[in-house]
This record gives sequence, C-alpha cells and structure tokens, in this order.
Amino acid sequence: MTSTARRAATPRLLRRLNANLVLDALRSAGPLRVTQLVARTRLSRPTVDAVADDLLRLGWLEQVGAAPGAGPRRGRPARLLAFRADAGYVVGVDIGEHTVRVAVADLLGRVVAERRHGLAAHRRGTGPPTVPHGSERLELVRRTAAATLADAGVGRDDVLAASVGCTGGMDAETGAVLFTSAFPGLADVNLRTELEGTLGDTVLVENECNLAVLGERWQGAAVGVEDAICVLAAERLGAGIVVGGTLVRGHAGLAGEMPFLGAYEFVHGAEGIAYLIRTLGTEAAAAGRLAGHEAAGLEAEAVVAAARAGDPVAIEIVERSVHAAGRAIVVMALVLNPELVVIGGGVAAAGDVVLEPLRRQLEAMVRMPPRLEASALGARGALVGAIRHALDHVEPALLAGLEEVA
Repeated sequence: MTSTARRAATPRLLRRLNANLVLDALRSAGPLRVTQLVARTRLSRPTVDAVADDLLRLGWLEQVGAAPGAGPRRGRPARLLAFRADAGYVVGVDIGEHTVRVAVADLLGRVVAERRHGLAAHRRGTGPPTVPHGSERLELVRRTAAATLADAGVGRDDVLAASVGCTGGMDAETGAVLFTSAFPGLADVNLRTELEGTLGDTVLVENECNLAVLGERWQGAAVGVEDAICVLAAERLGAGIVVGGTLVRGHAGLAGEMPFLGAYEFVHGAEGIAYLIRTLGTEAAAAGRLAGHEAAGLEAEAVVAAARAGDPVAIEIVERSVHAAGRAIVVMALVLNPELVVIGGGVAAAGDVVLEPLRRQLEAMVRMPPRLEASALGARGALVGAIRHALDHVEPALLAGLEEVA
C-alpha cells in the first residue's frame, strides 16, 4: 500500500468500506448469519458485529430471527440478518415522444408498481401532427407518477431518489432540458423543479439513451460488458455510450446525439429506424407498391412483418431505413471500438430483420466490428436504466448516516 493509500484509509473510510461489503453480501445472497458474513466479506467477527449493529440502528438491516440450528451457545446469540429492501423506494420515469413510463422499485430494484401512458400521436411525415402542449405533457407525467406511487402504496417521503429520463439534451447537474421534442411549445423546462413536488426531494435528470445503456449493463444484453453502446432507434436516433465501465456524457452532456446524419442521408437529422420505415412504407403503400397495405395508419411493425415474410419492397424499405443508423454505428465503432452495440427501444422487436443489414454494413466498413444484438428490454430499457440510476445515487447515501451513529 502506498503512503497516499495509507493516508486515505481513515477510520471513517474503512467504516464505510466495511459496511458496503456487508450490504453487498446481504443484497446478493439474502439473509445470512454473522459467521456467513465473515466468510463472504473476509472481515473479522468483531468488525461484522459492529457494522451489523450500526446498520440495524440506521434501519438498513433487520434481524429476521435466530439462525436455524444455532442451538445454545456462549456469548452473543447467532443472528440471521437481512437487507431491508423496503426501507425506501426509488422511482424511474421515461418521458418519450409518444409514451410516459413510470416504475416504483424497492432497494433491490424489484418493481412493485409500473404504469405506461400513451401520448397523443406525433405522426411526423404522415399527416398533420396532433401534439399536446408541453405543459399538458408535464401534467400527464405528474399524474402518471402520482398514480404509480399510489399503486405501490408508497408516499412521496418514502422515495429516496427518482431518475427521470427524457429524449433530447439534458443538463444532469441542474435538471434543465437543453432541447427536446417531448415538450413542444414549452421553453426552459427544468424537470427537477417541475417534478420534485410529486417525486420527492432527490430528482435526477438524464438523457434516455444514457439510461438505456445503464439498463442494458444491469439487466440486458450488455451485462458484464465494459465498452458498450446502446442505440435507441425508434422515432429518433441517439446513443448511450459506456467506455471502460463509465458512462460518457461529454462536455455539455450531449454525447451520442446524431443530428449530423442529416448531412449524409435523405433525411434531415437523427430520424429513427421505425419512423423511416413507417414514412417510406406509407409512401410505398400510397403508390400501390406495398401489396396488401393501406397508407392510412400504416405502422412500422406491419412493414417489418412483410419484410420478414419476404416482400421485396418491404425488404428494400427496411434496408434503406437502417442505413442512416448503420452509418452512425460505423462511426462510433471506428472511434470508440466498443465490444457490443445494442439496438434498443421498440425497434428491437424487429430482431434480425433490422440487425442483418446493420451487420453487413458494419462488416463492410469496420475491420473488427463489434457484436450487434437486439435489446431484450425493448421499449423498457430506459425505464430499467432509470431505476438503476436512482439506486446508484441512493447506495452511497445508505452509508452517510454511519458518521452519525453513536
């Protein structure tokens, strides 16, 4: 150990580190006896006993009974300790262009209530848009969040942290929305101040692509992957980037935005795969080229199904639509050299219909292309990531009270 490390290893720091080891063991393995905690953490018995006493007083652990088969013994009775997952709750919120999703989870990340509310259609490229004003959407977010908390039986004061994801540029430090299409007509939105009254005093704000890559690394296709990109590619195109296990936000929090694609493609900006499939499919159906489909109300899923069935026009539409996303992925693969690229959002359900043309594009342009997979989390990826983001904020706070324990 260097002299710097020795100076850093203060009693306060060691106390936190030891408590974190005990908490991690109990969260991952469930109720354990003190002797089992000693074995798992490699801490001494007196240290584990002291840490357990502190965490019991703080309310993060509970004693669930004497250890089975302990029998009579001298000294302190055998204790069976458990992490209190219900000692508080976190909330995840995902605000998309078309959908608001809210979930309440306990401190183990288990969802106890979840709601999804569709927003008014925003049919860019297929007719006049019907978009509610941004203030109406904010009120819908508040109502959906309040209803989800009520479903969970959780009060505002029980929420230890909430993470709110939104499409567009977010200032994670202040909670301000830099730009987004989710709140039309509403300037200078600060999601933190707008939602604190509903979600509690700790509201984190993050770009939904960043949350999606956190979700993939926690419960999705990127578990255990240190260098990964998650591309959300439904209505708009954006990416969450993790390099060396660390989320990359960039100087102003705008890493992963892709409006530059408009300079190279037939579209004007970062239009998503589902949007392009729907738009091109509608044009083809109106011209009578897409057999068996009417232009009115045509959805991307119908075009994908036709491509999967072998319709040559549908296949052409899908391949043209994924080309812009492919260019972006090629650029990121060359610059960042990720191990894995995950295609997330609702378009992930298209599977190999979308993945195969993307793979061909990558293999043609990248010497060592990354693995390419569809997200198993699908449209819930950003919501899952929001829960993880909130938990990551709460976990250090669990130990803050150690300094106040007598």
